[in-house]
Amino acid sequence: MPTYLALHEHNREGAQTIRQLPERLERATRLAHSMDCEVEYYLTNGQYDSAVVIDAPDERTAKQLALSVTSTGTVSTEFQRAFHESEVEGLVEGIPEP
Repeated sequence: MPTYLALHEHNREGAQTIRQLPERLERATRLAHSMDCEVEYYLTNGQYDSAVVIDAPDERTAKQLALSVTSTGTVSTEFQRAFHESEVEGLVEGIPEP
């Protein structure tokens, strides 16, 4: 199953309602499971407030999940494909010589 990374920045509404974060995470996790996705949520220091690792059946499903979470209006999201260590050798083998 492909893996994706969603990096979140809490906006003003997200910061003002931060005490509701546990409930928002619970709803997002239920939504992810209903879409056959698995998620791991991390609060982070630095540029982003949180990072979510998403294992999804395909890119479309993962992006729909990310869009749904972003549509709540509490975060902005940077979304990208993440390649697991086990995929690196296959990626490197396919690099053409310049």
